[in-house]
This record gives sequence, C-alpha cells and structure tokens, in this order.
Amino acid sequence: MKRTGVFYHDVCGKGAYKTLAMSVEEGFQSLERENVLSYPNVIFYESKPADEEVIGKVHAENWISYVKGTPWWEVSLYSMGGAVQATEEVLRGKIDNALVFGGVGGHHAHSDDAWGGCYFNDSMIGIHYARENFGVKRFAIIDTDTHHGDGTRSLASGDEHILHICFCGSFFGGWMSGEKTGDRTKLCFSHGFSDEKELENVKKEVPGRVEEFKPDLIYWVFGLDTHKDSYGTATLTERCYPKLAGMIKETADRACDGRLIVKTACNAPAWATAYAMPRIVDLLAELGHFAGEST
Repeated sequence: MKRTGVFYHDVCGKGAYKTLAMSVEEGFQSLERENVLSYPNVIFYESKPADEEVIGKVHAENWISYVKGTPWWEVSLYSMGGAVQATEEVLRGKIDNALVFGGVGGHHAHSDDAWGGCYFNDSMIGIHYARENFGVKRFAIIDTDTHHGDGTRSLASGDEHILHICFCGSFFGGWMSGEKTGDRTKLCFSHGFSDEKELENVKKEVPGRVEEFKPDLIYWVFGLDTHKDSYGTATLTERCYPKLAGMIKETADRACDGRLIVKTACNAPAWATAYAMPRIVDLLAELGHFAGEST
C-alpha cells in the first residue's frame, strides 16, 4: 500500500471561492464519512498558510499586495500552503502521494495577474519550493480542468524541465493541439465528450509522454468542472474521475516512483465530489475499500 497524505484546512472549505470551488468542505467530509481517513497509511495534515516569501518567488510584489486587499487572501495562503506542504512531505519520503484541497484555483494565476477564482499558482509555487529546498529539477503538470491553464503555461514558458500537458483544446479559443505547438514540453489536447472518450484521450497523450520525460514529481490539476452538472465542458459523470486517478497514479508509479500530488478545488456539485474524493484517496493509497463496486 502507498502512504497518502490528505491536506485540508477549514479555511479552504468554509472560505472557498464558492462560485467555482463549490463543494470543498463536502469533498473533505466525504472522506470522513466513508472512513478512508481511518486507515493507518492515509495521513491527515491540516494545511498551514504559505509564507509570503515563498509566494514571492513566483508572484510579483504588486500582485501580492493586491490580493491582500481582497477577501481571498487568507484562503489563498492556506490553499498554497497545502500544496507546499504536500510537496515537502512527498520529497522527504514521508508520504508517497497526496490529495490537496484548495479553496481557490491556481492555474489561471500569472506572475502579476489572475482570473477565474485563482490568485496564486500552486503548482509553480510548489515547483520553485522543491527546486530551492530539495534540488530536484524536472516536473510534469497534468491539467484536466475544463479551461486552459494559461497562468501555468505563462510561468513555465521557456522551462524545458517542466512538462505541461493541458486538456482544453478546441473547447476554449482554439488552443493549438499538441501536434502543432512545436514544443514537446508544452502541449494542449481536447477533452472528450464522454467518460470513455476522456479516458481514451488522457491514456493516449499522458502516460507515454510522462514516462519518457522522467519527472521527479507530478502535479495533477484535478478540475471537476468537466462534470455534466458543473459549469465547464459538462460532459463527464462522477464515475470518470476515479478512473482518471487510477491512470495518472499508475503513470506516476512507473515514471517517478509514485511521487504524485493531486490538487483540487472541488468545482462540481457536492454529490459528485462526495462520490469522487473517497474513491480517489482509495486508489492513491491502494486501500481496496471500494474494490467490490460495479463499474
């Protein structure tokens, strides 16, 4: 079995940007309700706020000052802090992988601007922290949120040691497909119009590329706004997400000894989140708690 960390703070649930991160608290509570936190290899961490200095490695001083004046400063600190903690615990070998609950998003955050319920970029903050404190260099970011991860793409631009695979494609603004970008480390692909097609697309584009790239750590930006009752591509059922998790975990197992951080803001209705989250932790930790379920 794997040692899986779960990172959450009440601030991220109760103070979430609920227009988008609509069911963070319910997502965490579903883990308690299904008893997956009771297993000895599932370790709960109460997220700590990120240090402003750590955020400042990625974001401009004027942008940090701006966010301080918004209602989303505190929840952003705890959301980024969970990602940094998870990065540290995985790289120290205390845990094998992690699920991080954030009350805001991250992938639309540029150095000095952001949109879409994002303020700071958790993946890139985690990467800078890992490089400075652990000396690791290569990272893969797999983004299956509905929208293009424009902030991450901007911040990672020109860094050949970051593989960014983003599923957005033709849904939003004609982003170039992976075959046309001319950059083997910065790629965009389309979402599927069904569970089966989404899984097929991810299976086609992710495992081989990531294994060939050989990252030290993988971040999965796990957006549920692809759910049929959410506000994004609205094509998937809740049953798709554990299958995606299994595929990405297996990729991490082969590519980087299982070092995987899953970051979510639970941007789907509570009942869909409550179905997906326990099953994802079950897969990450190799518990087999839901093994008897029909697919």
